[in-house]
Amino acid sequence: MTIRIDHLFHWPEYVPTIAGWQQDQFGYLNPLGTVRQREQRLREATDPDRLPIALVALSEENLLVGSATIMATTLTHKHLTPWLSSVFVPPACRGKGIASALSMRAAEEAARLGFEALYLFTPQSESLYARLGWRTFDHAVHNGVPLAIMRRSALAPSDHLAPPALG
Repeated sequence: MTIRIDHLFHWPEYVPTIAGWQQDQFGYLNPLGTVRQREQRLREATDPDRLPIALVALSEENLLVGSATIMATTLTHKHLTPWLSSVFVPPACRGKGIASALSMRAAEEAARLGFEALYLFTPQSESLYARLGWRTFDHAVHNGVPLAIMRRSALAPSDHLAPPALG
């Protein structure tokens, strides 16, 4: 599968789908959050030169196959910025390197904006991110869920030899 990663504001028709994905996949971390609030946050990602930035992974047919967001702040460690957030790939599209490609593009976006590092937290994908150069530097618990807090250097597109394999 060949994919490309673009900014969500070019694809506003996908906002409701992504908000639904985020609510279904990550809603347990913020039980008071709603799909409507997620849609609003995604719609605010309209300027590629400031946070938040929402990214979409698209197939050759421009079908949505994944998404990720880069936020100024998140649920933990509010003194650090920016954060890779809400990386999601539908089950039928997993195992093709899409989440990895979204993560690497987010690191490139962070570098483009002048940040030296990018952060994330994950309840279950620590080994995936570690393979992509993320390093765990702390652990936290949020709403009873253990989280690995990770960091990686932001990277310019030339800082890695090739994009992750996508299929």
